[in-house]
Amino acid sequence: MEGHQKSVGLNIALPTGSLEENVTQLFNEAYLQIERDSRKHNARIKSPLFSKVTFMRPQHISNLVENGTYDLGICGFDCIVESDALVVMLTQLSVGRGTSNGEAKIVLVTDETRRDGEVPAGSVILSEYPNLTRKTFGKSVEICFSYGGTEAHIPDDYQYGVCLTDTGKSLARNGLKVQRMLLQTYTALIANISAWNGEKAEAIKTVQHLLLSVLQAREKVLLKMNVSAEKRDAVLAVLPALKTPTVSPLADGKSFAIETVVPREDANSLIIKAAQAGAEGIIELPITKLMQNW
Repeated sequence: MEGHQKSVGLNIALPTGSLEENVTQLFNEAYLQIERDSRKHNARIKSPLFSKVTFMRPQHISNLVENGTYDLGICGFDCIVESDALVVMLTQLSVGRGTSNGEAKIVLVTDETRRDGEVPAGSVILSEYPNLTRKTFGKSVEICFSYGGTEAHIPDDYQYGVCLTDTGKSLARNGLKVQRMLLQTYTALIANISAWNGEKAEAIKTVQHLLLSVLQAREKVLLKMNVSAEKRDAVLAVLPALKTPTVSPLADGKSFAIETVVPREDANSLIIKAAQAGAEGIIELPITKLMQNW
């Protein structure tokens, strides 16, 4: 497999800006270590899976994946819709800026409240997504391209704005109201159609599963414990698992070792319940990858 990967090394485009730090962390956790000079756009991933790695503005990524310059890319679903790029949508990645999971909304905002988000003909809309705005409202409105910070111009400079928001806090603090949602967006892993249907398909799928296995593992921990034969069923009754807990007899012939993967947020309560049911020597271990299937 390694020799095959070297012959079909992937070209991948990764996003700069708000996604850069957390996308880099995701690859590093997947043991796809990114080596990069912060002043350079080209980087290197320490894996035979990759031949070329470039960081760039996410707005460019979908078109460059579509035309085959890159086999893989990570960008917002909104970038794909805005560019009309034809790419393979591999999966949603729960990675965003800060502690966000990457989900956000493209919204129409104003300081007024109009029923059903109606925009009168002839209105001027300042938009970070002119193509999406045109598809939504047609030719009855005038659209001015926004370079960002749209909320600063509403309503003094423009009556309406179209922008990206995740929590809506910035909009509220600027006295703006959401009139209409144009698009629900998220961070997407995308692939070139020809690459996905050709000899690079297996390498692309490998990257997809490695990244998803890290995201799955972030939400889970492994619990290990010992229990006597007479208390085994009572302990098993309080433990969830992906399928069923793993139960192995110990050398003394009188007790068992139990292992189970559980949601991280439930670990404390499950440890207490297991101990109360008779489990001993309970250990909580972090998981770095969790791959449930191929």
